Amino acid sequence: MADDTDKTEEPTAKKLEKARGEGNVPKSGEVVGAAILLFGTVYMLFWSTYTYDSIKKLMIYIFNKIGQELTSTDYYNMTNAIITTIFYSLAPFFLVVILLAIILNVVQFGFLTNPIKLKFEKLNPVSGLKGLFSLKKLLEATKLLAKLTLIVFVMTILFGLTYKGFIAMMDKDITSSLDAMFTLLLYFVGAILFIVILFAIIDYFFTRHYYFKSLKMSKEEVKDEHKNMEGDPKVKAKIKGIQYKLHYERMRASAKDADVVITNPTHYSVALQYDSAVNSAPKVVAKGIDFLALKIRDVAKENKIPIIENPALARALYDQIQIDQEIPGEFYQAMAEVFSYVFELNKNKR
Repeated sequence: MADDTDKTEEPTAKKLEKARGEGNVPKSGEVVGAAILLFGTVYMLFWSTYTYDSIKKLMIYIFNKIGQELTSTDYYNMTNAIITTIFYSLAPFFLVVILLAIILNVVQFGFLTNPIKLKFEKLNPVSGLKGLFSLKKLLEATKLLAKLTLIVFVMTILFGLTYKGFIAMMDKDITSSLDAMFTLLLYFVGAILFIVILFAIIDYFFTRHYYFKSLKMSKEEVKDEHKNMEGDPKVKAKIKGIQYKLHYERMRASAKDADVVITNPTHYSVALQYDSAVNSAPKVVAKGIDFLALKIRDVAKENKIPIIENPALARALYDQIQIDQEIPGEFYQAMAEVFSYVFELNKNKR
C-alpha cells in the first residue's frame, strides 16, 4: 500500500473515470447554496410582485385578527389561508430552486449514469468517527466557523446602521411597515449574499483541489495501471514469441513447396511457387528479412530449390506483395526470366 507522501502523480483518466463511476465527484455545496441565494435575491427584486402581494395580504389578514376572539371556523380559515398562500406564492419559486440545484450539480460534474450503491462500511461508527476528525472535516468546520463569524460580524454592523429604521416601522401602518421591512431585508440579504458568494468561490477551488489531491497516485500505481491496460510486458513477449514460432513453422512448411527463392542475397528472401493449372501467375508462398531470410535460404538448400540472387527484385517483391498473393502484371517480365532460368536448371538436372 503506497504512503500518501509517495502519491505525487496526477490521477490518470482511468482512475478519474473509476471514481466517477463510484459517485466520487468534485461537488461544492457552497456553490449550489450561493447560486440559490443569488436567485432568491434577484427574484425578490424583479419577479416577486405576486409573491410579495400575496404574503402581504396574508399578514394583514392575520394582524387584523389580533385581539379578536377566534372561533374554530376562524382558525380553519386562517390555516387554510396560510397553506394556500404559501403554496401558490412560493411553489414556483421552490420549483425553480430545485431545477437550479440540479442544473448546478450537472454543470459541476455532469450526469452520473451509474446507480448510487449503498456502502454499508460507511455506516460503521468507528470509520465514521475517523472521518469526523479527518483533515478535510477540520477544514470544512473551520470554513463554516469563519463564514458564520463573518456573517454575524457584518450583520451586527449592518443592524447598528439600520436599527433606527426598524424602530421607525413601529409607528407606521401595516402596509408601510411591510414595505420598509422588505427594503431593510434586502440590505441584510445583500450582505449575506456577498459573503456566501465569496466563500462559494473559495470552496469551489478548495473542493476541486482536495478532490484531485485525494486521487493522486504513486509512480508504482501509475506503472501498474499502464501494465494492466497494455498487458504485462513478459506476457506480451511470450505471446509474441509463440506467434513468431507459429509464423516460422508456417513459413518453413510453405517454403518447402516453392519453385524458386529470390534473395538479395542475405537480408531479403522471397519464395515463389507457380502451378499453371491452379494459378494464372506465380504467387509468394513465404518471405522474410534477416533471420527469416536466412532460414528460407536454408529450407531452399535442404529441398534443392533454386536460389536466385536479385537484390532489387527481392526487395520489390517483399515490399509490394503479401504471402499467398499472386504476382501483379508489372512483374511478369521479371518472372518470365526467373522461371525460364528455373526451367533450364530443371531440364539440365534431368
